[in-house]
Amino acid sequence: MASSSASSSSSSSASSSSSSSSDIGVILNELTCPVCFELYKEPICLPCGHSFCRVCIEKSWENREEETGCVCPNCREIFPQKPKLKKNVIIANLVENMKLKKGKFGLEVRVTEHGDVNVKEGMKSGGSESFCEVCNREAAKRCVPCGILCCEKHLKPHQQKGHKLVDSGVKIEELRCIEHRKPIQLYCKDDGSLMCLTCTGGQHRDHDVVALEIAHAELKGVLAAKYPQVLQSMESVASQLRHVQEEEAQTENSSRNAEDSLEEKRRLVCQFVNESVDLMKSEINKRKMEKLSLLGKQREKLEQQMEDLRQGKSMMDAAFQDLEVVYFLQGSKDLLKRLETMSDFKSLKRTPLPVLDFSKEEKNLDGLIMLNKNFLEKIQKGPVEHPEKVELDQNNLRKLYGRTPSLDPNSAHRRIKISGDLRTATRTGTGNQYPEHPDRFDYWSQVVSCDCFSSGRHYWEVDVGSSYWCRIGICLNSMGRKGGKSGLGGNPESWCLDNECNNEFSAYHNDQCTDLSIPGDHERFGFFLDCEAGELTCFGDSRVLHVFRGNFMDPVKPAIGVWDDGGSVHFVHFVKQTFITN
Repeated sequence: MASSSASSSSSSSASSSSSSSSDIGVILNELTCPVCFELYKEPICLPCGHSFCRVCIEKSWENREEETGCVCPNCREIFPQKPKLKKNVIIANLVENMKLKKGKFGLEVRVTEHGDVNVKEGMKSGGSESFCEVCNREAAKRCVPCGILCCEKHLKPHQQKGHKLVDSGVKIEELRCIEHRKPIQLYCKDDGSLMCLTCTGGQHRDHDVVALEIAHAELKGVLAAKYPQVLQSMESVASQLRHVQEEEAQTENSSRNAEDSLEEKRRLVCQFVNESVDLMKSEINKRKMEKLSLLGKQREKLEQQMEDLRQGKSMMDAAFQDLEVVYFLQGSKDLLKRLETMSDFKSLKRTPLPVLDFSKEEKNLDGLIMLNKNFLEKIQKGPVEHPEKVELDQNNLRKLYGRTPSLDPNSAHRRIKISGDLRTATRTGTGNQYPEHPDRFDYWSQVVSCDCFSSGRHYWEVDVGSSYWCRIGICLNSMGRKGGKSGLGGNPESWCLDNECNNEFSAYHNDQCTDLSIPGDHERFGFFLDCEAGELTCFGDSRVLHVFRGNFMDPVKPAIGVWDDGGSVHFVHFVKQTFITN
């Protein structure tokens, strides 16, 4: 029993010692300056109730550059004028007593000079510096309610009060309510806005408001539910991308094979032409040699005859010059006999040789040349149409090039009212109060989109079911907006379809009309713009109605004109490759 009693007494003594040490630790924390984290030295009390060492608070105020007056480093209360600093006698006495009793409890109480206490110069609440706003130490966190940067030591009071702490690099303005400048703690599910506690008494009074943590968890759940859809869409797009890449590779290979085949045909054609020309040249040379041989023989025969004639003429000349009759008569017998042996030159006829004729061969070559010429002209005048364009239908156009243009309010005529989603244009009976703008139509009740195209391919659709007189199409961004010449289709700078009463449709450009045969009642029309090809293809009822051609490398905009009061025309909306309209 004695042993048990002793043990109990020892345990009680240890427990009492531990409790005393814990109580002393609490007391020491209360007697510690929140600036220097040492026991108060000449403690003073501010009007807000917080105490500091006199040297700590004075240095804190000396180094601040704010013009709002003196600020409490703890609660950030601002004093327009420097308050009178009175010594806190109670805290001073408690500090002195604690110094006297420090050895009794085995606690070490350090007393230091305060000359090293300093506050970062130029530091302001919410600044981007990475230094504690109370001392020169590196900042660890930022307190959202107080809006100051704190080091590890100066975070303790804020942690004890349950203040929200964030990384030092976070901008405090983004975590505060814009209207009340208080920490954001709530989320309004009705309008999706972030709120402070004060906001609940205003326009959000009857709204579904939850804590940020709850909203965060709920929205994460929503995103988690949509995550598989995103993955599925990514897989679908990746599959389409692979098909496009494979088709690109096939196109490259097909083009390369076609070029190689053409090069081989070029070689064969050149070989054929060269062999044909060489063969014809050889034949020409052969015929030339044959004819020259015959002509040579005729020439030799004629030359011999000419020599005989010269000799006869010479003999006759000599006889004519002989004046003696006896001599003349003596020689005449031989002369006549010599002349009789000569040919009868009067009857000499030369048989003409055939002329070299290569007209047939030349015609063959001319035919080959003409064939090639016609082939080249056909290629130049009628190039092969892009196969990918031929295969595109409206469904593919929606998926690959689908767009939802937005209307430009600055271009709307005063009698055109634009919907909040910027997709619908409605003609009103009275004018709307629009400000003056150089892009605004002042004569025709028209409007253009904000979208501007000058390259690539684009597809959009227009619903005209709520209007019985309208024009839809495109215009150059440079088209005039003022006066009667600014009507869609009535100038060289616009191309459009005209929908008049009784479903009569026409194509207009530069005030030239082309009537279109469109059986049935149509409310939706598609437009496919290929800027590089210079074509605007108009679709209706899944078929091509008309193709405009022009220089669409200059910036163009989709445009709408509504000319019946109360009529509406709107751009059809595309969402996730699904074609819908509101």
